[in-house]
Amino acid sequence: MLESAKTRDSGKHEDERPRRKDLSHKERLLRQGMSQFYAHGFSGTTVDALLHSTGVPKGSFYHHFGSKEAFGRAVLERYCHFQMDLLASWAARPELGTVDKLTGYFDAIADGFIDSGFQRACLVGKFSTEVAATSEAFRHHLDEDLRIWHSSLCEILSEGQAAGEVRIDRAPHELADALLALIQGAFVVALSTRNAESLRSVCATIPVILT
Repeated sequence: MLESAKTRDSGKHEDERPRRKDLSHKERLLRQGMSQFYAHGFSGTTVDALLHSTGVPKGSFYHHFGSKEAFGRAVLERYCHFQMDLLASWAARPELGTVDKLTGYFDAIADGFIDSGFQRACLVGKFSTEVAATSEAFRHHLDEDLRIWHSSLCEILSEGQAAGEVRIDRAPHELADALLALIQGAFVVALSTRNAESLRSVCATIPVILT
């Protein structure tokens, strides 16, 4: 298995992380929102529960976000920034070929999911299945996030084609479509099966698709 995000961060001591009392109200809410959306979904997460678990006043919540839906989009935006930063960190590794960069990225996501007890899969996928059909604002936000994700994959695949590492009988955007669908589908299935080996099998399929 390639180096995972967990492995890279293993040297970071717990006391180096900001303590809760040192965090701003907004930061407390965003962190707790991520946790509660994973655990309970958007509909199952209430503003009152967020306020109770963070100790943040209600006025502060509405000052920063205005509504629960706006808060959900802010949490989603943070999640997508994390994903793009993680993908970029793998793409920037010159010692790896294109396929190893992408399988390493997938493995890093899978490791985080497994370490969470098969609870924290992809928040984009979770929100897509729960709220995209009923909220046009959320659907638009999710569409934009997926376009950015797709564009980042296209860029990596284009560079791989130029280097002779990725098949050229399919356009980069077609390969990115397949790869993004594979990533999303793998974690949706694994939420129910909780089968780590199936995730490894999906990772092993990436080179088959790309070469």
